Amino acid sequence: MSISDEERRTFTEFDARTLSAAGEVADPPAEARAWIRLVGAMGRVLYPFECAGSAGSQSCPPRVRGVVETTIELRVRTREIRMAVLGHGEAVRRAFRALDAPADGAWQRRTEVLIALSLAAGQARFLGNRLTFLPSSVSPRQTALTQALGTALADSGRALDTAQGLLREMSGADGEVRAVISGTAACAAVTRAVRLAGCLEEDVRAQAVDASGVDLSRLGPVDPGLLASVIWSRTTVWPACIAPLLRARSNRVADGVYQVRRVYDTRDG
Repeated sequence: MSISDEERRTFTEFDARTLSAAGEVADPPAEARAWIRLVGAMGRVLYPFECAGSAGSQSCPPRVRGVVETTIELRVRTREIRMAVLGHGEAVRRAFRALDAPADGAWQRRTEVLIALSLAAGQARFLGNRLTFLPSSVSPRQTALTQALGTALADSGRALDTAQGLLREMSGADGEVRAVISGTAACAAVTRAVRLAGCLEEDVRAQAVDASGVDLSRLGPVDPGLLASVIWSRTTVWPACIAPLLRARSNRVADGVYQVRRVYDTRDG
């Protein structure tokens, strides 16, 4: 197994050399800087929609959001979190599959596995940070699910760190790599994280949303499938890009009142 071109683009050549260096020759300050660059790069790849503080207030000005808009954006946010956690799970499995993949030699195998572990660990940390952007107004149950998800991601990151530590301490013999490095703890943490992320999204989507008479014209890009069950009226203002589709997907429930129905397809999920 080889790290894909897409994954390699999250590293500079210097980062790859530093993170794959043997423990006895690694430069700790340089390694720390490489980790910082790795986490930043993973964030830009995984979360381009987040308005980073470095972007400046002019490029993403703060504005007051209404309750309905915040609730819809929370649906979007938790969908993104679940999909990212699923991606993290695959990254963890891919990292440990690298142990059994053919390579030119023990050092090459060690380097590939170390980079894959670094990518997966960076994802875990970034996903944990992502949870801090959830609104403070979430329900107690959603807060508990979020905290549990954060713990599971932290457990995954620590397990990946442990695997990296073992790998750096080893001489690099193929048999030793397979015998010592285990993905059991990381995979168990990821399995739990995937379940919790699914529960969080389902809990958020189960909340009733009444957008009757609300101006949502400034709502950001949203998958119409995430608006299933939302109540709206003739005086609701939707973004022009999704208004026709929502009208086609809605049922009339009262005079001038409609509800978006659930459409089961691959995008709506």
